[in-house]
Amino acid sequence: MRILCIGSSVLETTCSINEPIKENQIVRITEKNECGGGHAGNIAYLLGKWGIETYIASVVGADDAANKIKKEYENIGVRCDYIETTYDRKTAQDIVILNTTSKNKTIFEISNNANLKKYAFGMAPDIIVVDGNDFNASVSAFDKYPNIPSYLIVSRVNNEIIELCKYVNFIICNKETAEILTNMTIDYNNSATLVNVYNKLRQRFNKADLIITLGERGSVYAINNQVKIMPVVKTNIVDTNGAGDAYSGAFIYGMARGFGLEKSIAYATIAASLSTTKLTSRMSLPTLTEVSTYYDNKFGAANNPNNTTPVQEASNQVSSQENSNPNPQASAQPNGNIPASSNDARTMNMNTEGPNVN
Repeated sequence: MRILCIGSSVLETTCSINEPIKENQIVRITEKNECGGGHAGNIAYLLGKWGIETYIASVVGADDAANKIKKEYENIGVRCDYIETTYDRKTAQDIVILNTTSKNKTIFEISNNANLKKYAFGMAPDIIVVDGNDFNASVSAFDKYPNIPSYLIVSRVNNEIIELCKYVNFIICNKETAEILTNMTIDYNNSATLVNVYNKLRQRFNKADLIITLGERGSVYAINNQVKIMPVVKTNIVDTNGAGDAYSGAFIYGMARGFGLEKSIAYATIAASLSTTKLTSRMSLPTLTEVSTYYDNKFGAANNPNNTTPVQEASNQVSSQENSNPNPQASAQPNGNIPASSNDARTMNMNTEGPNVN
């Protein structure tokens, strides 16, 4: 199994403070941590850490930051064959200001606006993962390997991201980007709004399976024509930065190993939740043993003879795209609340409404 990750590799500096940032005031930094980062970079790092042959394709500068990033990849077994060096720009950086009291964070992204110049990718990947930061390289990989599974991690929205959504088999986006893509709002006090957003995205990008992450509210997916929610695992949160990358990496790992959709989402949920218990996006990524042990203890054969993720049904079935009535009205608990986080994996399935979009 070979996975190619295309996108950002950055140097991430996390600075911890214990008070809000105010203008024209000196803020004392109580702790500073430095490591590699970037969406594609973190996903590649987790996959390499979990034992999958993984290649990262990124652009870095000719500087100490690049050396540190590449060393981290090499130490975990991630192949750097497709990392390119630019000599006129520095390695991209993320500066994270984390308030250890409120757990809120501010991220300053210092981009190098550099894209790959070579698209050889001669290692014949089994899976392609892109984070949308290098459009041309991503499209080149999709065109070269059109019949293998592909994943897009959506962290922002622009015309290139929208175009990439049309290529891939799986789209993972967060609540904010889902709302932008649909021009709709998710109201946690009205579950129907979530289903409407999900269904509108399904109609717009009907070639792809879709997951929407909701932070502390869990994640949304569809299986057997039902929209479901899997809440997060309760943890003592230290730093949420990188939880989305942990989720994406663990989900891709599960799918690559043939776990199926629901077990892969359970692994993703556990990985994301465990990552919030430590500082920084990359150094907080859990081990495979930590995630699999938690899964086995919670959902394994001893506690669950059928070895399935327990679910709690909460509403109606979502309409099939082939249904003769494409816009049914929600008829059961249309204004029900979206479940809050829980130690138990719970899901809900609901009816949906909303027009097709281009």
